[in-house]
Amino acid sequence: MPSVVSFGAIASFCVAATIADLRTGKVTNPLTGLALLTGLALSWLFGGGAGLAGSLAGALLGTTILLVPFLLHMVGGGDVKFLAAAGALVGWRVLVPSFLAGAALGGLMGIILIVTSERSLERLHRRLVLVQSGAWHRSSALTGTGAASEGPTAWMPYTVPLSLGLIIVTSIHVFT
Repeated sequence: MPSVVSFGAIASFCVAATIADLRTGKVTNPLTGLALLTGLALSWLFGGGAGLAGSLAGALLGTTILLVPFLLHMVGGGDVKFLAAAGALVGWRVLVPSFLAGAALGGLMGIILIVTSERSLERLHRRLVLVQSGAWHRSSALTGTGAASEGPTAWMPYTVPLSLGLIIVTSIHVFT
C-alpha cells in the first residue's frame, strides 16, 4: 500500500514511537493500536479487500518476525507491537526489506554504541564476549542486576533503527 498518504502515516508513527521510546523506554498500546487501525483503514480505503488482506498479512508478519526475539528477552513487547502496526501501515511486501534495513542499522548502531562507551580495549573485549554469549539483556542492563554489571551499559531503543529502515524503504517505494 505504499502511497504518499501511507508514507505520511508511517513517518508520523515512526517519529511518535521513537520519541516515546526515547523518553519513556516504552512504545504505548494506544499509539500502536491507533497505527494498526490506521493501517487497516487506509489499506481497505485505497485497496479494498486485497489491500486489507495485505495489511493484515503485514501486521501478522510484523508480530511473527519479533516473536522469538521477544520470547528470548532480546526485544520488548512494544517493539513487537511497533513492528505489527508498521506492517499494517506498509503491508508485508514493504515490511520485509524495511525490517532487514532496520536490523542492519540496529546492528551497526549497537556496535558503535558499545565501542564508544568503552574506555579500554580490555573492557571492550570483555563486553563483546558477553554480548556474543548472550549473558545480558536489556532489562538487567537497565536495573543494574545480574550480568548487566559486566554487560554493555549503552542502551538503544530498537524503534530508532526500525523507524529509519521503515522510512527509508517506504520513501524509496513511494517516491521512485
